[in-house]
Amino acid sequence: MRTPHNINPQIQGSSLAQKAKILLFCTIVIVANSPIANPSFSNFSKFESVLAERYGPVAVRRGNAWRQELIALDSIPVIEQLQGVNQFFNQRVTWQSDVAIYGALDFWATPAETLGEGRGDCEDFTIAKYVSLRHLGVPSEQLRLTYVKLQRPGGRSQAHMVLAWYEAPGAIPLILDNADPQVLPANERRDLKPVFSFNSDALWIGDSRQTTDVAPSSRLSQWRQMINRAQAEGIKL
Repeated sequence: MRTPHNINPQIQGSSLAQKAKILLFCTIVIVANSPIANPSFSNFSKFESVLAERYGPVAVRRGNAWRQELIALDSIPVIEQLQGVNQFFNQRVTWQSDVAIYGALDFWATPAETLGEGRGDCEDFTIAKYVSLRHLGVPSEQLRLTYVKLQRPGGRSQAHMVLAWYEAPGAIPLILDNADPQVLPANERRDLKPVFSFNSDALWIGDSRQTTDVAPSSRLSQWRQMINRAQAEGIKL
């Protein structure tokens, strides 16, 4: 889901049960040759060549725009980084279902795939935002990719994914979402009910503050597959 002019709520995602079966998610980062790049994270030249070979010049321009956005957001307050990253992807990527883009019920796209297509679903938005903030130096422990039930008008709920940023352990997180363009505290998003969340290192059930003993990479097959593809595209995790 994105802003109203970009979304068809009837096709926003499969049911929570379907998603849960497919799931049981995301990280990567970019820009080796820019001043803010962490060399251990990425090879931007490789990333750019992937965009050029697979998707063409329009995709390369999107990739370069992302790189320039990251440079512009470097060394500014983290709240402004959250807002900038959220706005960039919400404006540059069009929401579309995995079935329409990839012919699959559920597919977690790498940043190259999302920027190459210029389209993505809620997981793809969340992955790209997570990667961007990690690239900017936001610690993984402050970020959680959060699988939620999204309450729709009329009482219907659907599976959805957002990115949560925690200023400190136990704090009310700020939510980055393609369904709502504002970066809001979680307690102002009454339409979201957490199911589980994770980052590169840990997994949480519901809104628990205690991590599980499960490593995300061991349970989330789509996440593992996405990481492998990202590495082949120049993004080293």
